[in-house]
Amino acid sequence: MAMGKDTFKTIAKERPLSERDRESHLCVRERTGEPHASSLVIRMNSTYLELVDGLYANRGGMSLIGLFGAGLLSIFLFAMWWSTLFDFYLNPNWNHSDENAMLLSMGLVTVVSSLFILGVVLFNRKIGEWFGYTHYPIRLNRRNRMVYVFRGDGTVLEASWDAVYFTLHVAKKVAGTSWLGISGLVLKDPQTVEEAFMFGYSSSNRSYCLRHWEFMRRYMEEGPQSVINAPGLRYCLPIADKRETLYQGWIELVSNDAWNPIVKWLMLPFHVLMFLGRLVWRATSKVPLWPADVEAACRIAPGDAYVRDSSTNPAEYR
Repeated sequence: MAMGKDTFKTIAKERPLSERDRESHLCVRERTGEPHASSLVIRMNSTYLELVDGLYANRGGMSLIGLFGAGLLSIFLFAMWWSTLFDFYLNPNWNHSDENAMLLSMGLVTVVSSLFILGVVLFNRKIGEWFGYTHYPIRLNRRNRMVYVFRGDGTVLEASWDAVYFTLHVAKKVAGTSWLGISGLVLKDPQTVEEAFMFGYSSSNRSYCLRHWEFMRRYMEEGPQSVINAPGLRYCLPIADKRETLYQGWIELVSNDAWNPIVKWLMLPFHVLMFLGRLVWRATSKVPLWPADVEAACRIAPGDAYVRDSSTNPAEYR
């Protein structure tokens, strides 16, 4: 297994296996509840299950902030140089007495503003919002019992399903409430974590996390027939080997608030703004493509009765 630096999707940093890791350990042989796909499935078949990362649905927020900041500065610089050109250099009455001081000030402001704009671009690139990938998929291959994680730098982490130490972790804290996520820990030895990766689902409700874990666990241990009718698997995300459509991008943004019509309308202005940011993210990001060796290991048998992907969605959601 090739090791690399920390990426957007994985953490390649050795650390001791913690007490919390042990307390929240998830055993691949034990059921934890009823399975739930949580609307994170890109495609499923008898060979593999492919899931999207947890930040995909909310892409566009940081792009909007970056676009706003960089856009304002760009407009400011344009207006400043426009004024310099027309109010001074194209003004026949200007005697050029303060030209050196003006150009020095203009140059300083331009350099500082340009560095800030560059910082915004680099920050959004670092967090995976710009010039990264449209999403960061994970594949669970039940034929060879391997886990494939598309790292943020374009490389792939490959680990044995049976060797990965699965556990719950605190994904974030909101107003003092812990949101739990599902981690896979690749161990160097029984006491040392070599690399960690995170699945896309998180919730403040532990039982919800366990239901999503059960969906993945049961697929790997009992096959696609055991989860084919699981809630949250009605549609597959139509992003396999392609960019989302504009319609799909909008649906992803508003889906979290669709359950409450009042919240949905209150959030509409924010969703419209975030959608503009999502367009920038979409335009600057590459589609993730699995390496040839991974695709070779994930070949789907002809006539597989359990194929589920965007082709099985309604026509408007493909």
